[in-house]
Amino acid sequence: MIEKINDINLVLSFIRKFFPQYSGSDNPFEKVICYKVDDKVVGFMSYSIIYEKAEMNYIAVDLDYRRKGIAQKMFDYALSDLKNNMVENFSLEVRADNRGAINFYLKNGFEIVAVRKKYYGECDGYLMVLEVV
Repeated sequence: MIEKINDINLVLSFIRKFFPQYSGSDNPFEKVICYKVDDKVVGFMSYSIIYEKAEMNYIAVDLDYRRKGIAQKMFDYALSDLKNNMVENFSLEVRADNRGAINFYLKNGFEIVAVRKKYYGECDGYLMVLEVV
């Protein structure tokens, strides 16, 4: 079940398992959703809507719950929200060696539009964009 999060502290421990640097923010543009199974958070997604553009900040699914369509459900929820907010494009950065994530994004219509050399230390990053409307 997808749940919109208004108090980041409720899911902060889950988020930090995947993104230790995440501290939460007072960013008024950030939206956070989580996916729960039996009241347990097993997935989370953060994205920001800034006028006609949106950026994926984070997405993660607990290892035991991967390949069950949870990331897809969260993505579909976010995409619906983006359309309701008249967003024109959705962008993200992803490590060039993260084949699973890249394939997920490509399957959902994103295109690689630029390579950011050594964006993740020694690893390149891809800038990917999805035209929403």
